[in-house]
Amino acid sequence: MRRANYLRGKKQKASGTMRQLRQGETSALVLLLVAVVVGGGCSPKVTQVANEGSSPQGKTGSSIIELPDWSGVWMLYLEGGAKEASEDSFGTDNGRVPLTPKYRQLRDDARAARAEDNMAACHPAGVPGILQHGVLHEYLFTPGMVTMLFDDGEVRRIATDGRPHRNLDEFTTSYMGDSIGHWDGTTLVVDTIGFPYGELFQNYGVRATRNTQAVERIFMKDHDHIQIDTVLTDPQIFTRPYAYTRLYQRSALTMPEVVLCNTRDNGVTLDLTPPPEG
Repeated sequence: MRRANYLRGKKQKASGTMRQLRQGETSALVLLLVAVVVGGGCSPKVTQVANEGSSPQGKTGSSIIELPDWSGVWMLYLEGGAKEASEDSFGTDNGRVPLTPKYRQLRDDARAARAEDNMAACHPAGVPGILQHGVLHEYLFTPGMVTMLFDDGEVRRIATDGRPHRNLDEFTTSYMGDSIGHWDGTTLVVDTIGFPYGELFQNYGVRATRNTQAVERIFMKDHDHIQIDTVLTDPQIFTRPYAYTRLYQRSALTMPEVVLCNTRDNGVTLDLTPPPEG
């Protein structure tokens, strides 16, 4: 965060126009984008956070080859932010998460009660919680769409065909919400709204609200690491935008073919009876 604040200070002293920064400075640009999307009210905006410019957008099958190669399987690791993700949920973050008094108490109460998170009850973690877990995930590029597949069976679709956000009323019970994005060079810029069932943290099930918004910049830091700079905004939850960075390393593991969930505690029984012969 000291690094992010330093970069943000440099940005404020410069021109107010949005210039493309080096990838090492993306945290500052994320904070600037958030100032744009949160200004003027509590409800999330329903427009993209920046212009597409001249970068290839992968809107056609032939143009996907111009996009960066994110093939492989990726996983959050300890030095990449898994420790901070755990601290955020356990309340041992020393004030790093700028929670309002209401949500700080809500997080403390959930921890004291050892509340189950979504995944423990065989429900999706959603946005932004799924990326706070050490689950495997991979990226699938198709015309006008980037799809994230997670090893617990969750699927996140990011539209890159230039469409606007859908009506927020369509996402009253959504975990993943509505994600629209565009390519800024080799960085995917994503704006997500409408994920009130999505978990904010790694543990204890504290959820977002109808007005929570996530802005992310996703790019390859090097051949073996993907970096995601995230800013969460919601005046009901945060006293100011919460910005953080997570790194995901390339994994030698493969995505599972079948997802099995332990359902012993949520009233669901799996029928494992073999089908009749013949």
